[in-house]
Amino acid sequence: MGEMLVVPKRETLADKAHSELKSRILQSVLEPGTKLSIDGLARTMRFSQTPLREALARLEAEGLVERRPLVGYTVTPLLTSKEFNDLFEIRLLLEPIAARMAAERPRKEHPEGLNEIVGLENLAQSSGGEFHSDAKLSQLEFTEADARFHWEVARHGSSQFANAIRRLDAHLHLHRAYLEPEFIRETEAEHQAIAAAIIGKKPLAAEEAMRRHLERSRVRHATAFRNAESAASAAKPRAKRAKTTQ
Repeated sequence: MGEMLVVPKRETLADKAHSELKSRILQSVLEPGTKLSIDGLARTMRFSQTPLREALARLEAEGLVERRPLVGYTVTPLLTSKEFNDLFEIRLLLEPIAARMAAERPRKEHPEGLNEIVGLENLAQSSGGEFHSDAKLSQLEFTEADARFHWEVARHGSSQFANAIRRLDAHLHLHRAYLEPEFIRETEAEHQAIAAAIIGKKPLAAEEAMRRHLERSRVRHATAFRNAESAASAAKPRAKRAKTTQ
């Protein structure tokens, strides 16, 4: 039997608008709390309103923008200190269990037969190390790879866990832009340990590796959280000055 021909998915205008908007948000071109005018986005991004509306709806589902009655869309604000701590408490409850479940499941029961689980190792390696020479693009690549890794681990354990974790993870996207390069390399090593435990069918080791990773990640993100808060505070006077000159 010959190999099945895989037809690449055609990228729609909504896909392109979504990618462009997401990139602008994750690179802080559109800063947390920024009000998003569909008319304004249509002019600056040169998309019609229909794909932009679809893109914004997708970003809302991902937790990167919020929609409020009579206000419209805004870029999701940075977490407060309490929200930040609560987020990691929830992740520490869910993700170690998801990692253990992923290691426990028989291969044949994994999504798509999950000989694909070995892809976790490649995914772990892609979430750290050297990226693009442009620092902002490197952070964007890291953000995407890091979120994808956590979702894949959860998906191999439980689709319900995966859906919950994906939503939680979105709230950290805006802080990842402030992570130091050495933190990205530490993350890569921790992801590889998780992947190795899952691939090696070691449930307790997978659970512990994920817990250790999240505890260390909490410390790293706390530093990034403070940096993000400082950057947001510094941006407020600039925004006020800009308004007074208009």
